[in-house]
Amino acid sequence: MTFNFIDYLVAKKSVDDRALNRNVLQSLVQHLGPIKALGPLDILDIGAGIGTTLERLVEWNILGNAAYTAIDLQPENIAEAARRLPLWAARLGFRIQQQAKGIFIFQRPHQRISVILHAINAFDFVARKVGLQKWDLVIAHAFWDIVDIPILLPDLLSLIRTDGFYYFTINFDGQTIFLPEIDPSLDREIINLYHRHMDEKTVGDRSVGGSQTGRKLFEQQKLAGGQIIDAGSSDWVVFPHENGYYEDEAYFLHCIVDTIQTALQDRAPFDIYPWIEQRHRQIDQNELVFMTHQLDFLGKNN
Repeated sequence: MTFNFIDYLVAKKSVDDRALNRNVLQSLVQHLGPIKALGPLDILDIGAGIGTTLERLVEWNILGNAAYTAIDLQPENIAEAARRLPLWAARLGFRIQQQAKGIFIFQRPHQRISVILHAINAFDFVARKVGLQKWDLVIAHAFWDIVDIPILLPDLLSLIRTDGFYYFTINFDGQTIFLPEIDPSLDREIINLYHRHMDEKTVGDRSVGGSQTGRKLFEQQKLAGGQIIDAGSSDWVVFPHENGYYEDEAYFLHCIVDTIQTALQDRAPFDIYPWIEQRHRQIDQNELVFMTHQLDFLGKNN
């Protein structure tokens, strides 16, 4: 099979919906209340993918009036967001006005959301905005494990208004589990190699958060001038039900297995293909259980 990253992001939405920590989410709602009462929220979504966080905030009645800026490094993700979001908004009863490429206004009774979609490197975007623009809420979803945290985080936090907040979700933290076991020692070796690959990865000349991003963020937020308000686990748990996997979650699982294959095919000191093939078969047969440990954070500047 050939797997597509945009289709993976679509399939991942229901997995993330279940995983997001409800206590941290409720803290976000409570803390945003006084700001929402003053007028439209200015929101920056960094590493926004195809826009599923915006969809979620609206569908869960968390977002009222807002000016929403969504950036992502990949132009194809932003292009898909520009295609997908108007269709989604129409289904929810919004009137849609496109002002320019990547700029939309979604409006329905008692709610107006302006959206700016921008394909740009996060480091470049933040560097351009430091000292010039600030937001009420900065969101980073499943983002910090693929960037250099100590370099980006301080400047990103400086973009938050004095009474604003940040919401960092689905931060991977060192646990990947496949069930049933094929061979305990083999499973452990493959997962360890995969985590090591994450730790050794670089983007350009920058290191990344890696396989223990969640726990690193506790210290890195403090060093960057942030104050944690709430934190909790946001684990992925995907398993077959009576009629198989929910929604497109079988596709999501195939993508996860394919990601491990891509990461290890040239670095594993043994043949990983029998293990990979067996995991794909388990998905097709509605047998595979997949779990990862992740963390969500709500915080503000000190």
